[in-house]
Amino acid sequence: MIAIRSPRLSSRHTTGFTLLEVVLSLAIFFTSMAVLSQINWNATRASVQAQLTTQALLRCEAKLQEIVAGAEPLSDQQNVPFDDNAEWTWSLQTAPTVMPELLVIRVTVSRVSDSSLGNASVSLERWMRDPEVLIEAAEEQAAIEADQANNAGVP
Repeated sequence: MIAIRSPRLSSRHTTGFTLLEVVLSLAIFFTSMAVLSQINWNATRASVQAQLTTQALLRCEAKLQEIVAGAEPLSDQQNVPFDDNAEWTWSLQTAPTVMPELLVIRVTVSRVSDSSLGNASVSLERWMRDPEVLIEAAEEQAAIEADQANNAGVP
């Protein structure tokens, strides 16, 4: 004789999730959200720092060109605010080199804010001829030419 089993009695197949599966999936979800939020924070911080560093570099290059062109005095200055934005400051240091007619000029542009996220600083150095040496040479040349003109007129 063949025994027929009822599908209801022989199968203990349940539908739905167990508590362990729900807890495990929530743990994975919240861990991945924490990781993604940290990645987002790091990307935002790096973006802000890149923008501030780029702005500091552009300001530093511009101020260095102003100094070389003579628009700014060639004397040491510390933490001078920019005219357009007082949050940014610049400093200038000059130093002699082993060659007497050359100077090393260093311009530093910085921004200091309440949070470390808003801080930026860039320094550039450049060698340039000492304007004092050029002025002295021009004065000597003018004196020589004046002497030659005076001597040429005397027989």
